[in-house]
Amino acid sequence: MRRLIALGVVLAFSLVACGSGGDDGGDPLAVGPGGQPANTARGGGAGGEHADHGGNPTADCSPSGTTLSITASGTKFDKDCLAAPANQAFTINYDNKDQLAHNIVILQSHNATDAMYKADLFRGPATKTFNVPAMTPGTYAFHSDSNPAQMSGTFIVK
Repeated sequence: MRRLIALGVVLAFSLVACGSGGDDGGDPLAVGPGGQPANTARGGGAGGEHADHGGNPTADCSPSGTTLSITASGTKFDKDCLAAPANQAFTINYDNKDQLAHNIVILQSHNATDAMYKADLFRGPATKTFNVPAMTPGTYAFHSDSNPAQMSGTFIVK
């Protein structure tokens, strides 16, 4: 009987290890052509919701020109969603109010390792303007390399 119980416990742990409880590499922010989710393995939000590194929902936003702005203060960004027009170069006015070095990195997803755009880290208080080349439509991710879990959000290009 003990062998049967032990076998049952081993099987249960094996099933849990193979289940979707761990990080399977999916990203709730990944969006493919036409705005459809590219990978919903981690349960990306429905109805246009997105999530930051911590899985917290972030709001949708829409482009309103080619000049974006963001502020870093208290090791947090002042917004969790940035938007730029598709196929047009744009600038990001970055106000770093912290004495820590921050930057902005735009990635395909929060799980990606290759940056689509990466600004240099700079210490505050200071402001910098970054010139970003045109991007294709899609929903991407952004963060600061110094605190990616605390300073992250959704980057929408449309």
